[in-house]
Amino acid sequence: MKKIAPIFFMLAVAGCGGGSSGNKDAAICTGGPVTGAADTHCQGDGGLIVTTVDKSACAPSSDPAGDYGDAMYDTSGRDDDCKYTVSYTVDPICANEGVTFVVTAKYATDGTPVIGAKTRLEAFLSDTHPAPNSGAVTTETTPGTYTIGPVKFDAAGKWTVRYHFFEACADAVDSPHGHASFYLDVP
Repeated sequence: MKKIAPIFFMLAVAGCGGGSSGNKDAAICTGGPVTGAADTHCQGDGGLIVTTVDKSACAPSSDPAGDYGDAMYDTSGRDDDCKYTVSYTVDPICANEGVTFVVTAKYATDGTPVIGAKTRLEAFLSDTHPAPNSGAVTTETTPGTYTIGPVKFDAAGKWTVRYHFFEACADAVDSPHGHASFYLDVP
């Protein structure tokens, strides 16, 4: 009987390394913000449109969803109602790996931080394909800066990431309720 020497195979996997440790190979995980035309929805004939927020106008809402504006490109823009300037950063992204978002919100009227917004992130690939529940937690790390994660994306494609601010408030003109959406690419 002929002896067969053991053979060891090394399998190269295209994707992010690290599994549950969260270590990412930035050369492989190339997903992130989608670049495109600058946000101009808060530009009017008379210049920049700014909506003043009345912090005391937070009436409880039985329907926290509001009318959503179009998603924006890049990593900064104005919320749908021109109340806030919103920006974010995110680690390089690939499918099925948790990432952390750092979101900063400032009042459009004076640039001061939006404190206590209880910011929530909603991500979806389509109307019928939301991001899986990954146990994401939001922490306000400094006034107006919110760390949200881990967030996982379970498929490649052009995702929409929507940040919700003061979601428990009714979506009225001067209410603190707001939201801003951005496109995100997942390879």
